[in-house]
Amino acid sequence: MRIPQAILMIAPVFALFPTLVAAHPGSLDINGGHYMGPSYHCHMSGCQMPDTFSVGRTGRDSLLTDYRRRERFYNPDDWSFEEDFDEDCQSTRQEMLILTSRTEVKYTNPRNCVVRTGEWLDEYTGKTFTVAVQIDVDHVIPLMYAHTHGGDRWMPDKKLAFANDPLNIVLVEKREIRRKNDRGPDRYLPREEFQCEYAQLWDVLSDKYDLQLGAGDRNTIRKILEDCPADALDQSLIQQ
Repeated sequence: MRIPQAILMIAPVFALFPTLVAAHPGSLDINGGHYMGPSYHCHMSGCQMPDTFSVGRTGRDSLLTDYRRRERFYNPDDWSFEEDFDEDCQSTRQEMLILTSRTEVKYTNPRNCVVRTGEWLDEYTGKTFTVAVQIDVDHVIPLMYAHTHGGDRWMPDKKLAFANDPLNIVLVEKREIRRKNDRGPDRYLPREEFQCEYAQLWDVLSDKYDLQLGAGDRNTIRKILEDCPADALDQSLIQQ
């Protein structure tokens, strides 16, 4: 099974980014608190404590786990990816646009910070786009999904590593990203021609980060991979 060419192209560049360091969250989640390393702090009245670090979560989640309840404790600041890690004025999204365009890109300003046009293949739909604002970064495993399925227990550096892992980042039509939302493979799949790669990326990423997938998602992934070619993902990329 082939790994998408876009991932092969960007992985070496992302490997050069400086080590991601944790900082105090810049905002509160909708619950009125924030994570701080291996703890959670409340700052507003009515704030509830998550089950993240409770004794009852020493084991794996069960079929009775209420994943929706964990959504209120999700803070995008903990999973930031629109950052200029190499300090060249180009965010992660701009780096992706530049590296994956099939043609030479054009910019909106002389500093070349923001891409205006190029040519990009949306692997989810098979469509080709030439205007950068029509597509956006999508995480193969959505950040909210990761948070509710065990990622809320991760330390800050692991959350940032997951959000910026090139195996987990693709450029997709904005409308398709909204259609996918935070759904797993049991409720959303891309076009048939990309389903083998998509299922294997879910499988590889969940194993790499020890992320517990929902039972329906695991079953969907297993069924898809049963009919797919043998694994041909670059192991050096998987181990990054």
